[in-house]
Amino acid sequence: MASRNFPVIQEREGEWTSPRSFLIKEVQIPHFFAPDPAVLHGYIVNFQTRADDVFVVSYPKSGTTWMREILWQLYNNGENSTTAIYERVVLLERGTCADRPDAATYPSPRLMSTHLIYDVIPKGDCAETRCKYIYIARNPKDVAVSFYEFMKGYAPIIGYNGPWEFFAKLFLEGKVPFGLWSDHVLGWWKHKDEPNVLFLKYEDLKKDLSSSVRLIAEFLNRPVTEDTINKIAEQCSFQGMKENESRYLPEGREAGPTFLRKGKIGDWKNYFTPDLNKKFENEVLDKLRGTGLQFDFGN
Repeated sequence: MASRNFPVIQEREGEWTSPRSFLIKEVQIPHFFAPDPAVLHGYIVNFQTRADDVFVVSYPKSGTTWMREILWQLYNNGENSTTAIYERVVLLERGTCADRPDAATYPSPRLMSTHLIYDVIPKGDCAETRCKYIYIARNPKDVAVSFYEFMKGYAPIIGYNGPWEFFAKLFLEGKVPFGLWSDHVLGWWKHKDEPNVLFLKYEDLKKDLSSSVRLIAEFLNRPVTEDTINKIAEQCSFQGMKENESRYLPEGREAGPTFLRKGKIGDWKNYFTPDLNKKFENEVLDKLRGTGLQFDFGN
């Protein structure tokens, strides 16, 4: 139930509606993540990190599930588990749901994921509590398309109703869960050189997964063999994950769309009109100018 301090946010345009969310710590969090937003607010604020914690961080639909699987396999010697991914790498924002794993109670090392912005994510202030963050970013055009397809697939739960054109408008305005893509990604990009932050791009993983797995293992100080690296890269290929995709259903779902759709670079070209592409160039990509951050759009 929403309180006056955490009102429900939902844009309307005629019969069309945006996803329902709460504003918690200046972050738009989906309403179904938080049975009680005040409790979730306290949970995030008071969450105590440990030095051996690892967070997978991303804007939604940027390769989160992919990175969660890679991370888990690196900590489990390339084991290819059939257990649901959300039970193995828990989502921080679901920690207050009674029927969901609570990361605060997990033994070390805790492997977690989150969509929180840099300024809000739990951080330690000393060596005993300063953990590691793996941030994965994806080009915003493909992100928008994947986000839309996910919203459409779970519309009754999420509260979304509308065509692609309406969602693209919401995305450009930041009126979707977790806000503006550019704010989220650039907020983490500013900290890419910090020793406990590894900033990765979805497109780089697609081009050379073995090298990316090796880079992640080095960042985590995980001694793994080349055979294990190659094994993980094979099992975490799109096809490898598709072969057992039931473990990638959203939390609590026994059927429906998984988090695996196409896994391609450049699928946005099947959705974007020239006018929409121009809007993305002017309103999203223009914000990257001068930052050094660039993406492969599959051109």
